[in-house]
Amino acid sequence: MLSLLRRISALFQWNKKSEEAPEEQPQDISNLQSVHGVVTSLCANYGWINKSIFFHTDVVCDNMPVRIGVNVIALVEEDETTQVLNAIKVKIMNNPLDCKDPSKLGKRFCIKYVTHVMQDNIYVSNGVSFPIHLFSGAFRPFKGDLVLVAYSMITGTSYINIDSVRPLSFQNMQRACITRLDGRTGVVEHCMMFTLDSLHTLSGYTPALYDVVNVIAVDSIQLPYSWRVVSMIPADMLY
Repeated sequence: MLSLLRRISALFQWNKKSEEAPEEQPQDISNLQSVHGVVTSLCANYGWINKSIFFHTDVVCDNMPVRIGVNVIALVEEDETTQVLNAIKVKIMNNPLDCKDPSKLGKRFCIKYVTHVMQDNIYVSNGVSFPIHLFSGAFRPFKGDLVLVAYSMITGTSYINIDSVRPLSFQNMQRACITRLDGRTGVVEHCMMFTLDSLHTLSGYTPALYDVVNVIAVDSIQLPYSWRVVSMIPADMLY
């Protein structure tokens, strides 16, 4: 009975969502820039980085608490109409390895998005590529995924050496509902897309509309969505 009520609720919510405008997303992801900065002001649900970059607190990765003075890396776009700089993702760098001045340790960080994946190499924004074995995620990256790149500059040159690459952040969602299915792609809870071409799931299981599932998702630019499901397990099925 509970499962039936959940599916009816999901159908109602989907019909409501379909009448609403899609979530605002960057129009040209090639213009996104990775910026180091410090949170300089903060209100209830928004703030500013370096006094000039606006952000909503809901774009902060991993639901980390934000405070003035914290060091961050932001993925930034410029509004074409107002020329205001907006952060679409903010990563708080409070790990000892992610020190206030990473260059002093010879290591720097930036946010990149995956442009395409070849058999042995991953290509990211600004024409940078790296061998797939440097990627620490337990899945194969997909076009649009956001990654945190640790790199160092090669002394005396303008070239960089990529040390490691990992997903920007993860999100776990238990007992979520598949709210849309279109061929080999679908959507979970109206906000996380998935494609069967890159989805990890149980052998023999094929996602179906209104299935209740447990999922793991990563930050990814999949217009109009900003999350991609990488792992999906049916919550009400035993294999």
